[in-house]
Amino acid sequence: MDRSWKGDEQMTTYAATANPGFAPYAMEEIRRRIPGTKVSGLAPGETFTFTNGDVEPEALLKDLRKQEPVFLRHLFPIERELDVSADPGETSKALRDYAATLGERVRGAKVAIQVRKEQHSPFPFGSAEGRDEVAGVVRELGGEPVAREADWIVSIYATKKKLFMGCSKPRDNLSDWPGGAPRFRKDEGMISRAAFKLLEAEKAFGLPLDRFSHALDLGAAPGGWTSVLLERGLKVTAVDPAEMDPSLEMHPRLRHIRRNAAEMSFPPGSFDLLVCDMSWDPHHTCNIVNELADALSAGASGIITLKLMYRKPFQSIQELTKEYGRRFDILQVKQLFHNREEVTMWVKRK
Repeated sequence: MDRSWKGDEQMTTYAATANPGFAPYAMEEIRRRIPGTKVSGLAPGETFTFTNGDVEPEALLKDLRKQEPVFLRHLFPIERELDVSADPGETSKALRDYAATLGERVRGAKVAIQVRKEQHSPFPFGSAEGRDEVAGVVRELGGEPVAREADWIVSIYATKKKLFMGCSKPRDNLSDWPGGAPRFRKDEGMISRAAFKLLEAEKAFGLPLDRFSHALDLGAAPGGWTSVLLERGLKVTAVDPAEMDPSLEMHPRLRHIRRNAAEMSFPPGSFDLLVCDMSWDPHHTCNIVNELADALSAGASGIITLKLMYRKPFQSIQELTKEYGRRFDILQVKQLFHNREEVTMWVKRK
């Protein structure tokens, strides 16, 4: 077990994942958040480890769930750490030996087994092969290996030098997807991969889109987010001077206004949802959204992409949340797996 004792308190080390290039910001969030933590990089720019520092592990996880860090995407507790081996037999034994320690945790439980490896790691198995090594032992212990909706997640992560293994409740990982990377099926008729951002936001924020009735989509073309909203049964007013995808043109619940969003106004309370994925200057976008706040009903939700300018994410987020805070309550800011140089914000109209 990769756990030590600090006085009478248990010290736990976690493996953590952020979007490529954003691990330094996730690490800085952890340093600011957890007194006494020790943070160390693994795969450059993407994965790292940190300890619970001066905070009891259960209290730490509860706090992280209550207010998720912006850039930390996924974590799991490291219960066993070994030197990684390229030898299949040696690696198989290491995986099976660890799985055998899970005992009562997995008996009668549904268990997801997630295997990841850093690029160029000598770890000899692919994800499916690694899962099979652990799954056999889980079955012998009376557990049921599953892909989704698990009671426990067994996490295996191989770097170029180390093999990390741990077992935890899905809620304590912040995401039940491997590495916090949700995968959505790309349908043939999908208009834009940007749709994945909205689908991920729906799950990340626990915000079922079909609870809304009429959405305002700013900067909508070619219609990736609009198509998701229409599929959920909403009426959509899409604002963009560019053309929408031809597949949407005659949709009975779509109104497309071919104008710049900055030129628009609507009667008060016209919409109960606003979505905005514009790639403009984020402060300009903020001004437009704030000007249109009265078009939303009281308590209406907004899902807004914030472009991070000049590689100063903390400063950008601080400035933008302050500006949006004039008209909205800021509920959560999160860098989703499908974000790039941006984050996604969930707000409610004051």
